[in-house]
Amino acid sequence: MRMSQEKVRDLARQIAELLRDDPKVELLASENALRVTIGSAILDDLEEEEDIDREVDELLRQHAREIERGDMDLGQLRLKFKQEIARRRGFLL
Repeated sequence: MRMSQEKVRDLARQIAELLRDDPKVELLASENALRVTIGSAILDDLEEEEDIDREVDELLRQHAREIERGDMDLGQLRLKFKQEIARRRGFLL
């Protein structure tokens, strides 16, 4: 699922504010730099998840005949493929 740039910025702002207001956290950079870094991390994660989804789609295309013959639940199979690919990449869904 792709998130709009505006939603990413808003989420990054909220996270930065929570960190700024936490007395246990000492910010070593400006709040703006923190928002940019958080936003970048969110976008990187979204891109990685989209890449995983593309790999899942390719696997499903490659095995379409077996899936159809086996009368398998496509949603369940998609989820299992996605979880396995994410695990292999060290990516937490």
